[in-house]
Amino acid sequence: MGDKEWEAIRRISAQLDRLQQELWALKASQGAWVHPVESALGQRGLPVASHGDTTHVMVPPEAPQWAVDRFYGLLRRYSFRLFLRDLIHSSATSSPESLTRYCSLKTVRTYLKELACIGIISVDPQGRWQWAREPVPSFGPTLEWYVWQIFQREFLAPAIFNVRLDRTRHGGDYDVIALVNNRLVLVEVKSSPPRGVEMPAVKAFLNRLRDLQPDVAVFLVDTELRMRDKIAQLFQEALADSGDEQGAEVTRLVHELFHINHCLYLINSRRGIYSNLRVCLRDAFRWHPMAGRFRGREENRHASGL
Repeated sequence: MGDKEWEAIRRISAQLDRLQQELWALKASQGAWVHPVESALGQRGLPVASHGDTTHVMVPPEAPQWAVDRFYGLLRRYSFRLFLRDLIHSSATSSPESLTRYCSLKTVRTYLKELACIGIISVDPQGRWQWAREPVPSFGPTLEWYVWQIFQREFLAPAIFNVRLDRTRHGGDYDVIALVNNRLVLVEVKSSPPRGVEMPAVKAFLNRLRDLQPDVAVFLVDTELRMRDKIAQLFQEALADSGDEQGAEVTRLVHELFHINHCLYLINSRRGIYSNLRVCLRDAFRWHPMAGRFRGREENRHASGL
């Protein structure tokens, strides 16, 4: 072996040593890395016990990125989300005709083909479908996953979902928590229509707000029905019953989006979940350039937050 070959080997060896050192440094930095939302919650004295469990999310955890992207794109359609609710509550090997309550048979077949391509179901030559893995019990976790994806993809904001917090007084389960423009944003996600939301759920949500003290909170009901008829009234009654928030009024922001002191928002999914979240965040940041807060009886009653 000549000098040129030995010199080439020495150069390659030096490059490998350098790459190995960089890899070690990268691993060390990742070991010390803390998710920005976890860091923000820890600074509030609310350590995260767990988050991001995808056990009951419809898209398989091992799905390739193209499949995740495809599923996310489908979830943007309200008709697809309604279809998924029906699918979850249908019996295995049922026919496409049994899933036509919210969309046409042609659309049902298209959606079934998409889900089969992603790997969520399999479809036989007769068009009957069955789950490709253990079926999920409800659509709720998948909807939380979708909202989590919205914050990361559309708002370019760090977020976590299916969150369990320690050291809270009123229960530590939170659906989606994001950090947008250095503000802590909480989204409570309801996959059932308004008739499925009752006063205990509203009061429990308000109690969790007092624990978390987010800058912005959103109560999202995945429906195109009106919010004024039930959800807005429930919140007005809950605020009046609590006695903690004097003068807090549920006020229409635009269309079927409502706010309370421009830091708590009640929204549906008509016109799109992303679009409605964007309207609320813009309003909150305009009214509270620094931060909004959710306060109880013991705090400043004249603050703009609850």
